[in-house]
Amino acid sequence: MKKITIYDYKTKENEIHSLVAEIKDNGDLVLSGYDCGQSVKDFFGDFDHEYWLTVKAGNVPSVLLYLIKDRFKTDTEFREWLDEKNIKFEFYSYT
Repeated sequence: MKKITIYDYKTKENEIHSLVAEIKDNGDLVLSGYDCGQSVKDFFGDFDHEYWLTVKAGNVPSVLLYLIKDRFKTDTEFREWLDEKNIKFEFYSYT
């Protein structure tokens, strides 16, 4: 998987808000967002707003490691999350 939608919704007031995360072919991580509606116009002065945040490929491993550190307290939590997402992994242990 190289692209995932973080959120994508439309409000009762016909406002649209979306955010997508993607790993580009060069390894960069890009979050791209799109918002439109009256609240966007009130805040930005224009009806719609698009934006991109890029983490260069060399920094993506640091992002991954910090996300794991901030999200999981044990290896068991991490393995359960991988199972839930159907992400294959290998686990070895010695006792």
